[in-house]
Amino acid sequence: MRSYSSEVEDALIQTQDQFVWEAPAFEQFARGPVWYFVMAIVTVFLVAYAIWTANFLFAFIIVLGALLLLLVGNKSPNKVLVQVGDNGIVYDGKLILYQDIENFAIVYHPPIVKRLIVELRTLTQPRLRLLLEDEDPVALRNYLRVYINENFDLQYEPFSDTLARLLRL
Repeated sequence: MRSYSSEVEDALIQTQDQFVWEAPAFEQFARGPVWYFVMAIVTVFLVAYAIWTANFLFAFIIVLGALLLLLVGNKSPNKVLVQVGDNGIVYDGKLILYQDIENFAIVYHPPIVKRLIVELRTLTQPRLRLLLEDEDPVALRNYLRVYINENFDLQYEPFSDTLARLLRL
């Protein structure tokens, strides 16, 4: 990853204006009382199984996961600014140059999935999953194909994202 001085990076960020939209940082799912009841039953069952098999670490992990889901899972997503331009993609004020991007895919199956997935060349950062909101996916795809390769294997949403959406996690 190439680093620039803050002035140069700010100037580059300002010029990324071909596609600009504001999107939630992550997808938030509606959870009703039934969802919480089912998750409580599953948690109790898994903790009871862990204790019955004397696997106390597993019981601790299940309780910790349930607590984290309750505390962090109800947090509202922040709005982030996404900009796409001639030099790269700006996500929440951070410039990602095209040379640091391995490939991209647009998964577009409205109204369920409207997402730009960006795979970076670094192993330490996960895929970026950017919600497209009302952006034109065809125009964005045609624009990005000029600069980076498209990953045709990601025609559909990754299984982990589908599972998270189905379980409302």
